[in-house]
Amino acid sequence: MADASISMVLDRLAPIIEKKVRDEVCLMLNANDEAQKLALKLKKIHDVLMDAEQQVVTDPKVKSWLDKLQDISYDIDEVLDLWDLDIQKRRLDELDDDDDSQSLLHKVSSFLQSLCLCFRQSIERRTMAKDIKKLNERLDLIAQQNENEFKFIPNLSRVSQVGFKPLTTTSVVDVSKMEGRDDDLKSLMKKLLPESTVKEDGILQIVSLVGLGGMGKTTLAQLAFNDDTLKDHFDPSMMIWVCVSDPFDRIKIAKAILEKVTGNSPNVSEFESLLGQVKNSISGQRFLLVLDDVWLKDEDDTMWNPLKITLIKSGAPGSRILVTTRKEKVAKIMGSAQIQLLDPLSDAYCWSILSRFAFHERNEGDCYMLKEIGWEIALKCKGLPLAAKTLGSLLHRKSSLQEWEHVLKSKMWEIDDVRKDIFRILALSYNDLHPAVKRCFSYCAIFPKDSDINVDELIRIWMAQGFLYSTGTSGDMEMKGREYFEDLAMRSFFQDFERGGRVGVERIISCKMHDLVHDFAQFLTNNECLIVENTKVEVKDVRHLNLLNFKAKATMDMFSQSQIEKLCSFTCKDNEIPLNSLNHLKRVKLLKLSDCKLEDVPTEIENLIHLRYLDLSGNYLFEKLPKYICDLHNLQTLNLTRCGNLSGLPLGIHRLVNLRHLLVYGTPGRFKFREGFEKLVNLRSLDCFRCEREAGNKLGYLKDLNLIGGSVHVYIEDMDDGCDDVADAEKANLKHKAFLEHLELFCVGVVGSRVIDALQPSPNLRGLRFIGSYLPNWMATLINLRKLKIERGGKDIDVLHSLRNLPFLEDLTLYQLEMERLSVEFFGLSRTKTQYSAIIAFPNLLSFRLQHCWRWREWEDIGEDEENENISSVLARLQHLEIVGCPEIKALPHRLLRKAASSLQIFDIDDCYSLGERYGEEKGEDRDEIAHIPFVRITYS
Repeated sequence: MADASISMVLDRLAPIIEKKVRDEVCLMLNANDEAQKLALKLKKIHDVLMDAEQQVVTDPKVKSWLDKLQDISYDIDEVLDLWDLDIQKRRLDELDDDDDSQSLLHKVSSFLQSLCLCFRQSIERRTMAKDIKKLNERLDLIAQQNENEFKFIPNLSRVSQVGFKPLTTTSVVDVSKMEGRDDDLKSLMKKLLPESTVKEDGILQIVSLVGLGGMGKTTLAQLAFNDDTLKDHFDPSMMIWVCVSDPFDRIKIAKAILEKVTGNSPNVSEFESLLGQVKNSISGQRFLLVLDDVWLKDEDDTMWNPLKITLIKSGAPGSRILVTTRKEKVAKIMGSAQIQLLDPLSDAYCWSILSRFAFHERNEGDCYMLKEIGWEIALKCKGLPLAAKTLGSLLHRKSSLQEWEHVLKSKMWEIDDVRKDIFRILALSYNDLHPAVKRCFSYCAIFPKDSDINVDELIRIWMAQGFLYSTGTSGDMEMKGREYFEDLAMRSFFQDFERGGRVGVERIISCKMHDLVHDFAQFLTNNECLIVENTKVEVKDVRHLNLLNFKAKATMDMFSQSQIEKLCSFTCKDNEIPLNSLNHLKRVKLLKLSDCKLEDVPTEIENLIHLRYLDLSGNYLFEKLPKYICDLHNLQTLNLTRCGNLSGLPLGIHRLVNLRHLLVYGTPGRFKFREGFEKLVNLRSLDCFRCEREAGNKLGYLKDLNLIGGSVHVYIEDMDDGCDDVADAEKANLKHKAFLEHLELFCVGVVGSRVIDALQPSPNLRGLRFIGSYLPNWMATLINLRKLKIERGGKDIDVLHSLRNLPFLEDLTLYQLEMERLSVEFFGLSRTKTQYSAIIAFPNLLSFRLQHCWRWREWEDIGEDEENENISSVLARLQHLEIVGCPEIKALPHRLLRKAASSLQIFDIDDCYSLGERYGEEKGEDRDEIAHIPFVRITYS
């Protein structure tokens, strides 16, 4: 991890070394010379870090040496941050001074302030030069220890010197089924089905899955938990999954049970009160509770027993508790009636898993050449499926026999400690990462185990910490972050992917980390990334802190002021804010204070000059943002979602020149964006821009926003076709935002057609969600559109017909449209007197959804005598068809579906009574008409 941090610092120093920074460098006096000396020393140390990090798993002294390097890299980064901030402030002051609208008095005042500022900055720069000199002296001592004690071997051809190479493919193998566990799954299902065993105490049994880390306990439990057979015996609201981990937190477990059963988060933290609520919520109910990854000491049974007794006495007969744990002793402490031990997989199964990942998208000749050595590597998995998956993912990136042999003969296999089997395999994959990607991975230790990780948010967090810093243009940081994530996903550092997204190209939007991968990340960071779930924790050398314990003030009292000052990340969600601690967050770059019931934005934030990521979401009490927010010049992400009483952005918002992501969804309709908002030219995503007369916001504010690679949600209410409104819509300049990827355009109330026409987007747009009664003709011009959702319109049937010509459209949803008939013309068919003629319609459409179109009565079919006509160019790639909540439609165009949509794989019908009756599996008279579709799901009542 020091490797990644030093690489990051070198990237920031590069412009100084190469003298690419002009007047700013001159202003730094002799700081520039000291910076160049620092960079040369860092480069020399950087060259030996590959050798050092390969020894870190086995040698604690090496880890201590790397920790010192890590520490100094943070200090260097802070100095460089101050340097950049100084430059930014001067540039902003110059821009403000050039503003002709300022009064003479204001300009004189600004001049006097500038004189004072120049004097102060001169002193600060001299101090900065001294700071860099001290860093040089510290670095000398670290380098000397290597020369005297370690003598690490330089590696001048390392990957970090040629830069990160993005993946040639973004396909990620995510195996949903388990190899070699069919019998284990059957055995577990028998234990969980209520009628399959004798009921212990007449009510509840505790079943435990026991096996080494990486053996597949959680995956096996998930397969059982999601099995339809179990769902026939347990109400879905009574099927509860809790990730327990270490330490065992009975309050967390009780809250998780209540959140699942009641749908609400409990507002108390006293265990006895929670226990009473659990008792009431499950009383007389048959439930299935999964406690995943349980750790308990002998004396901890008193922590579990009160909750266990409540569950036993309150649940209905047939209830079950499933425990997964690495130790049989823990299963016994939990009171398990049945214990199922997971044995290691056979070598053959390990090879099957490894080869599936390693040979994914590889040609047959290479597979044959690498098979023998691949089998030898599979033998080193020692029956652990996670090991096989991780090694397979690593080998997938290795193209030659020599590279595979290098993995087989790695020094990592020399580790004797059997407990570290999986760690050495993860270390093999970790050491193969580019340094910048290493840093991104290790930071993920700050997320709680089993938590859902939103990928876009993760990338913004990486960016805030400087992990995506580039010596070139900064416009590609989000793209670089996505490439880093895809690389980690390909190597199996993430799992449980949820795919989707707002643009047509499907991508991963959320994921999780395996418990052991999370343990490995924590091992790499030591105590640097700390999650606090109780107040008894070690607080040495913490840089990133996440408080989860509802006792934030008590926890922060354990930290000295100097320790708090070192924090670079501080998360205090749903907690009482320790305001006295905020004063000392001198270095913090990320601050999350979401759902903390803040009545006002803490004034202490004013001094957090390094802040890049500020999350105040879910604080519905405060009404104003203080003006000093605009002086946080480094701010990249500002999250104000669900701040239901917030009046708007503060005056001076234009000074946030580095702001890239503004999240305001869930703020009130009167939310004001303020004049000057249009100057935020670096903004990439805006999740909601409301244009309502009450708020006074203007569409013209969007004029100069580039939104490169980003998205915008525009909400318009009651704008007629008056000259001023149309002119304002034209100023939004959506047509020329060539890099905007996704647009959500909500036209509510009476919005004039000329206003909507003036909001025509660029033809480069890839995703569109449109709400409005008037459908604009420009939809047919969006030739690069991949995903389209139209809501609450549909009178303009000719516009709907024109959608068939969109060449790359993959996903189409029609929601609450007022159409009554869907004709064959919609699909590009036109009838002459003797036959149908067809154009190539919807050539790339994969998914088609018709939802809650209540007036829709007819879907026209081709005639029986015309079924053999050449219409195969229509819907040629359609795979998924869904009809939901359309009660008036009574029949399907089964001839059209059979002939045109011959590729159809999945057909969902939900809440359509007439269709359900006609095509239902048990008594549907026309079920045979859709029998050619592989998967049909029909639900209705």
